[in-house]
Amino acid sequence: MSKDARREQLLSIAEEIVRNEGADALTLITLAEKAGVTKPLTYEHFSNREGLLSELYKRCDEKLVSAMTVSIQVKTSSLKDAASIAASSYMDCVKSCGSLYEAVISALLAYPEYNNIRLQIRDYFVKSYHKLFRPFVSIPNDELRIKLIAIFGALEEIGKAMNHGEISYQKANDTLTSLIISFLGER
Repeated sequence: MSKDARREQLLSIAEEIVRNEGADALTLITLAEKAGVTKPLTYEHFSNREGLLSELYKRCDEKLVSAMTVSIQVKTSSLKDAASIAASSYMDCVKSCGSLYEAVISALLAYPEYNNIRLQIRDYFVKSYHKLFRPFVSIPNDELRIKLIAIFGALEEIGKAMNHGEISYQKANDTLTSLIISFLGER
């Protein structure tokens, strides 16, 4: 098995451990045991538990941005299209990674160097959304950034509400699409 394939296998097994047993159960030793590999192999890929957790959260973020990028290339010709893509991509990610993602982020917060991880995540998404929405809005970059921070907050909270069964996927998607359009639409 190639090094990249082994890394993907280990990340998939790590996700399974967090989903089934919680983030506290995830260690490099546990990962090695579940994957049927030696402990040094897991340390070679991730060096420590913190590195493994960091890779898991980045993997979820990359899935969302990748899904959004593919959709953008195929069907984006208006602010409404872009808003719909942002909302549905985010809600799809919440459906597939939501509980896992929150468990991983909570575990990372135990490490002092990750005390600002939520800001890093926000900035990552604001940058991605800036690329998505910039072609459809004419507001200055500093104003757009502030609005995108607010949109990210709405995406996160509505995503959590959907993940906890408070609202349906369709309602979350429709609400977010409408919110984005009204927030970024030209006056």
